[in-house]
Amino acid sequence: MGRTKILIPEAELRHLYEDERLSPAKIAQKFNCTSITIRSRLIEAGIPLKTKSAAQTKYPKYDFDGTDLEKAYMLGFRYGDLNVYQPAGASETIVVRSHSTHLVQGDLFKRLFERYGTITVHANERSTQMNCYLNSSFSFLLNKYPREMRSWLSSNEAFLWAFAAGYSDAEGTFGLNQGKGRYKIDSYDFEILSDIHSLLARNDIRTTFRVIAKKGENDYGWIWKEDLWRLSVNEAGSLERLISNLKPFSLHKKRVKDANMVLQNIATRRHNGTIS
Repeated sequence: MGRTKILIPEAELRHLYEDERLSPAKIAQKFNCTSITIRSRLIEAGIPLKTKSAAQTKYPKYDFDGTDLEKAYMLGFRYGDLNVYQPAGASETIVVRSHSTHLVQGDLFKRLFERYGTITVHANERSTQMNCYLNSSFSFLLNKYPREMRSWLSSNEAFLWAFAAGYSDAEGTFGLNQGKGRYKIDSYDFEILSDIHSLLARNDIRTTFRVIAKKGENDYGWIWKEDLWRLSVNEAGSLERLISNLKPFSLHKKRVKDANMVLQNIATRRHNGTIS
């Protein structure tokens, strides 16, 4: 007479394996059977078996499930502020790292990534470093602005605006200079700034786009390793159009607050008749 088949409710099996993250061997102990039996029940229930890397991972990870617009914003913020890499020997783990002195930047980092993976924080008196451990569904963050990504972003202008908002949240600033609203981005990323410059030009937003420091120049003891580019918007109507397009996508609280300050400055100047 054969052995009685051990039956395990699928919901319980899924909870133990996927939610509690127990190994087949640990589950087998609960049901007084072998890990081979548990693996068989997992396969019968259609529950994907974890790879060795995933089974041994220290931090739980979840697939990216955002929209294309969220992906575009995340790419812009990544290129502006984040370091992304795969640790040696951990091909299914992608680490996203932020190093900042600004609390609002850390809050934005958490907002973007905390639902997808574990965030670790290392802080001292001067700055905070945050790491998030993600799975391979975030491989789109690995490469630095490849041609295929530029092509994808260019396929939909809304993607470009979301991307520009992410990059601006990381690198851009709104402010007042001599009583007038201003916007600028200073960056080494010529290709990214060039694409944003083209986007603004197509939308009747006047910009200044120029090199402000040349590679190899000595600036009070600092040697520039690359050309530093500046994209700026100064004209009132152009600022209004820029903010109108960026604000629906912007997630940076200070950036939004400063953009509203610029709009208020323009409204005040119009009221006072100082804008022709």
